[in-house]
Amino acid sequence: MIFHSLDFLIFFVLVLTVYWRLERKWQNYFLLLVSYFFYGYVHFWFLYLIFASTLVDYFCGLAIARFPEKKKYVLWLSISVNLTFLGFFKYFGFFVDNVAALLVLLGLPSFTNHLDIFLPVGISFYTFQSMSYIIDVYAGRLKARENFFDFALFVVFFPQLVAGPIERAVHLLPQVEKERTLTWPEAREALFLLVWGFFKKLVIADNVAFIVNKLFILEHTTFYLAWVGVFAFGVQVYADFSAYTDIARGSARMLGFTLSQNFNHPFISASPAEYWKRWHISLSSYIQDYIFLPLFFSLRARGTRYSIVVSLLITFFLVGLWHGANWNFIIFGLYHGLLVILYGWCKNITPIGIRENRWLKPFQILLMFVLAHIGFMLFRETELSYILRLLSLSPFAATTELQQQSAWFLFGQAAFLSLPLWIHTFYDHVQERLFVRDSGVRIVLHTLVSLSLFLAILALRGDSTEFIYFQF
Repeated sequence: MIFHSLDFLIFFVLVLTVYWRLERKWQNYFLLLVSYFFYGYVHFWFLYLIFASTLVDYFCGLAIARFPEKKKYVLWLSISVNLTFLGFFKYFGFFVDNVAALLVLLGLPSFTNHLDIFLPVGISFYTFQSMSYIIDVYAGRLKARENFFDFALFVVFFPQLVAGPIERAVHLLPQVEKERTLTWPEAREALFLLVWGFFKKLVIADNVAFIVNKLFILEHTTFYLAWVGVFAFGVQVYADFSAYTDIARGSARMLGFTLSQNFNHPFISASPAEYWKRWHISLSSYIQDYIFLPLFFSLRARGTRYSIVVSLLITFFLVGLWHGANWNFIIFGLYHGLLVILYGWCKNITPIGIRENRWLKPFQILLMFVLAHIGFMLFRETELSYILRLLSLSPFAATTELQQQSAWFLFGQAAFLSLPLWIHTFYDHVQERLFVRDSGVRIVLHTLVSLSLFLAILALRGDSTEFIYFQF
């Protein structure tokens, strides 16, 4: 079931109507039932996989608590099972195709892969989420849960199940277990998140997608048309992915839950490190805590040279691989890893007076904006030959007047559609300075903005497209 559908609207209204009439214990049973219904709505067999993962981690958590002397073996059992599920469904075809291509390259007998594996929606998200539980139980940051139904609800909680944010067990599980309420201020914030999320998806992302698709299928493109397409895709992917997060957070808030913030205006970042603290925050913080830091401390303890460089490259390699089974995603991850390393090196050799000069901040933000969009180009285009062709285009090559006019026109469209994102960035930056959090002025402003966004959705929505991160 997808958020921007009539099916979801009817489903969510019915869920809310029943949910708030139940006691907490029955609320959890009801949420578990409707979450499984939500996930299995299109393909029922998805439920077998997520239920198997849930069972493995539930019993592994209990085993760690009862047999602490064996906890390392139990941890690796859980990780192995989860990564086997993820690896088979998401990466097996990629592995087989590359082995076949390597055999051809070496002049050896090869084969054709006829195994088509259907990727379960959201498998990367719920696998990481479930693994956070077992890792935290192993590390002593969390007690193993006895109540299977509460744990199962943590894994399959429908608002953030398909595309995040990736919730840590230490954050979401206590909310599953406690009494929940919904105040009027929380309901207002939830409604604003829902309307703003639907606006970003239906008005911004879906309309910009038309421009992106038009420009990325051109056989004979120019430098300007190609990079207008890249800029438009940056607008699309940010609006699309952050829209899902806002809808998920708004839906969860209406149910009495608070989900983690996943985006914090990434396009005003001045460095790659800051960018990854603002973009897909739940993934970047997860990778930092569970992969980068343990790897870095382990390598440093062994006296490995350049341990931070090696740790960063491995970490961002995995970030790229998490996004998809294709070489362009691996290159995307390594590209951002190299940016973090390069910026870190430049920071160390730059005098502090220059580094902290506030007049240079706009230029730093602009540079990071360009570098981030080069990353988006690697993210969007799966054909390596097309990526090389885009990178080889010259801004000084001859173009026709029609091509120039088309580039300016399409850039103007994409830039205009992106304006609400920039206005929202500015509004978030100043609102706490201008208004008391629950002042009458702020309530009236939120109401007017929400109504305007709702009317804009009715009037300006584009052709519906699937959320981009559903493929991960």
